[in-house]
Amino acid sequence: MLIHAKTMIYLIIVAMVLAGCSPKAIIGGTTDHQLESQDKSSGIFHRELSDQDLFDAALSDLSNDKKEPNYSEARVRLENLVAQFPGSKWVAAARALMTSLDRISALQLQLKRERQNAQGENVKLLKENESLRDNVRQVEDKYSTEIIRLQQENEQLKKDIQQLKKLEIQLEKREKMLR
Repeated sequence: MLIHAKTMIYLIIVAMVLAGCSPKAIIGGTTDHQLESQDKSSGIFHRELSDQDLFDAALSDLSNDKKEPNYSEARVRLENLVAQFPGSKWVAAARALMTSLDRISALQLQLKRERQNAQGENVKLLKENESLRDNVRQVEDKYSTEIIRLQQENEQLKKDIQQLKKLEIQLEKREKMLR
């Protein structure tokens, strides 16, 4: 839990640093669609993307409202920024963001493993639960047949006692008559 809190604090600090460094990326930054249209429209006069364009593109990969963030594409763009513009003011933020992306990837991998482990445990517990239910059913069946048998035996014993009482009464009557 402490690791998650530290990670969240780190991500918030990185986001604040990035927000302070690039107001264009947050307010009307370029999107993938705009970058593609720029690349297509430039044709023969193809221009390389600037350091800020690469950084903005990476941020747009991460803040995509329509679908899941594309972490791998953002990482590639940030690596290109660091490789192509080692003296840029965006390099420190790009490295910090790449570190955050690495941590996010590691956490996602850990979460995936934990989900698989939890699913395996869940299957195991379900099987164990079903086995215990079967055992309980068997014991209940065994005891219910035993109860039925004992009830029948009890009824038979009651009948036998009644017969013995009758016989005893008859025996007493005979003895009285014989005296």
